[in-house]
Amino acid sequence: MYRLLLIAAYVMFVFNIGYAQTDDSEYILEADKVVRLGSNVYEAEGNVLLKSKNITITSNKMIYNAETTQIQAEGNVIIESPEQKLEAEKIDYNMNKEIGTAENIQGFIAPFNYLCAKTMNKTGPTTFTIKDAKISACSGSVPEWSLSMYEGKLDLDGYMQMNHTTVNVLDSPFIYVPKFFYPISSNRKTGFLMPLIGYSETMGAIGNIKYFIAPDINYDFTIGLGLYSERGVQEQFEARYAHDEKSSFYISAEHIKDYDSEADTKSRWRATTKNQYVPIKNLYLNLNGDYVSDYLYIRNFDEYSISTYDKENYQNMFFAELRLKYINDYIDSQVHYRRDMLYRDTNTGYIQNHLVRMPSVRLNKIVKDIPYVFFEYDLNYDYLTYRETNYYNLTQNRPDESNDWVMNRFSSYGRLYTPIDLKVLTLTPSAYIGYIRWQDSTKPFNFTDSISPDFGGIYKIDDKTAQKYWGGADLTLAVKEIYKDYGLFRHSIQNNIIMGYSPKLLHPESNETTFYPNLLTNDITSYQSTLSYEFITALIGSGWYMKLTLNQGVDFMDTINPLTPLDAIFTLNALGFVSNTTELLYNHSGKVKEGEPRVQYFNNTLTLRFLRYFFLTNTYTYNGQIYGIQDINSVSNTTLGVSAGVNIWRLAAQGYINWSGYNENMGFDNLNPKSFGASLLYNAECWSLGLRADIIQSTINAINGQYRKNEIKFYVLFSLRGLGDTNINAYSIIQENPL
Repeated sequence: MYRLLLIAAYVMFVFNIGYAQTDDSEYILEADKVVRLGSNVYEAEGNVLLKSKNITITSNKMIYNAETTQIQAEGNVIIESPEQKLEAEKIDYNMNKEIGTAENIQGFIAPFNYLCAKTMNKTGPTTFTIKDAKISACSGSVPEWSLSMYEGKLDLDGYMQMNHTTVNVLDSPFIYVPKFFYPISSNRKTGFLMPLIGYSETMGAIGNIKYFIAPDINYDFTIGLGLYSERGVQEQFEARYAHDEKSSFYISAEHIKDYDSEADTKSRWRATTKNQYVPIKNLYLNLNGDYVSDYLYIRNFDEYSISTYDKENYQNMFFAELRLKYINDYIDSQVHYRRDMLYRDTNTGYIQNHLVRMPSVRLNKIVKDIPYVFFEYDLNYDYLTYRETNYYNLTQNRPDESNDWVMNRFSSYGRLYTPIDLKVLTLTPSAYIGYIRWQDSTKPFNFTDSISPDFGGIYKIDDKTAQKYWGGADLTLAVKEIYKDYGLFRHSIQNNIIMGYSPKLLHPESNETTFYPNLLTNDITSYQSTLSYEFITALIGSGWYMKLTLNQGVDFMDTINPLTPLDAIFTLNALGFVSNTTELLYNHSGKVKEGEPRVQYFNNTLTLRFLRYFFLTNTYTYNGQIYGIQDINSVSNTTLGVSAGVNIWRLAAQGYINWSGYNENMGFDNLNPKSFGASLLYNAECWSLGLRADIIQSTINAINGQYRKNEIKFYVLFSLRGLGDTNINAYSIIQENPL
């Protein structure tokens, strides 16, 4: 064996073909036997290895020209680089120019593609021409699916352009396509996205097609068309731009002339935007919003929306804002113009609530650069307009009555606290004070004044002016964590004690005859004199843990039930087989106030896994809120959900059912099924195929009245690695019953 190191040097080449090039690459050639054929030409045999900075070539035999970096290799040729690992019968390749040819080549191309071809010509650093080739995202000599072509062009940074292509299932041709573009790079590239197709009784035949445009790494666009045979054509647009780390822009918009609109308009749209621009240091300009044309838009079109802003706006809340903000170590200052809109269903139509701040001026900060103390302050001015408008079905959703409320609001708040770090605990005393003034109200204030004998008061100055001031103090003792390691597990204990005092003020309740300001934060605040204790204990082992948090307090101002509700939170995870989270807010002793439930809040989520193949998940939530008899039919304070599934081999099956309803006590009474469904999915190495069925029950307020809607949807779930995935709404059945 003759293991020889022949070349390890930096070479400068000057070519006489119209250009000059300097190459500082290092080339290393190793072999069992090397013969020098000329001044710069070498023949190597046996375990040949040629290595540069970004590519390694091995073969049984190789001829290498050190001056031109041209190589000819044959016999078990393997080419390896960060982007590929290919095997070939023989190659003719120039290392410096990165061009060459290969015969009978096959192997892996990043990120997940397998390629074989009769001939492959490298025409540049990342470009190739190919003949008689097959490509797939599946491995193996007979891939589960593949694309075969007569000829094509390949760009490692983009696509493979394939001419005369067949789609193969195993080794059998399935579909012929004259020209096909297959994405190679995992980077963003211009092209069509996976379409959404299907059928729905309300939408008709569905075809949602999107074209993605990525001119550069920091900005892109998406243009789409939603084609609905029963509703019309929906134009869609989305754009993103990242100027730098702090400045970014996003906007999306969609519009449709709805032939079969359930709302009070046929021209329906949604516009969302989320933008921030920093023209100079510490100065921020924000333009954000999410607005719709009508109160039913989200229910009708959210499933097909192009917007990625917030696609689960089930509360029908929308907003638009313009904000100019300046920040430094001592102040966060902003001028804010904002419009909030909320649509609420009623039995006869809907209510539209608007809250407009034109403008809102705010100065606030938690200042940490003052020696020994922290200072928090908040100063606000708001010009508020609140409008509540009722829309009724029988009048074609035109407003029947509208109430406006306009006022000026001034608010200030300050808090001073200082953490004192002792050996075993952290002691934090705090004091705070606040003041609010409402004036120029278009609705007269007629509430009863409330003045605290200690400090604080809420009172009218005249029919158009009112004010409030309050203050308090608290003391927090945070005992540092105590733990002990027992080898198999670790036991941790934490203790926190909080003492707080603020005057008790009786806030008036707004109704049809009494008007009290209650539109913004701190208009209504809670006041109490409390001593609370928090206890946290945890057991932490290898792959498992359990944690219990208990919080209990005493309110010395509460004469009915001085004990505050017990807040208990328990979490558990055991080796991935059991996971549980439980929270309980409970009035466990003392007298319960009139109309107040003993259990104020309860939530439990439990997941059980058996041998990691079967799973069962249960979620139960009860918020304890008590409503009037007239509200019970339209309000849910209890939800229950159960899902179960199995994952065996490549099959994943799952079923679920969700209930909701109204209960005066925590229980399972009065719960009605709201949605349920099932899915079956087959997951192969590089593709998946499945079916899903969902049944959704809801109440709709249309322009011609209220009706109960049951929608049964069938989906085909399909994905191909490298091409994307899609949920095809194959069919929908709508059942409508007037109420």
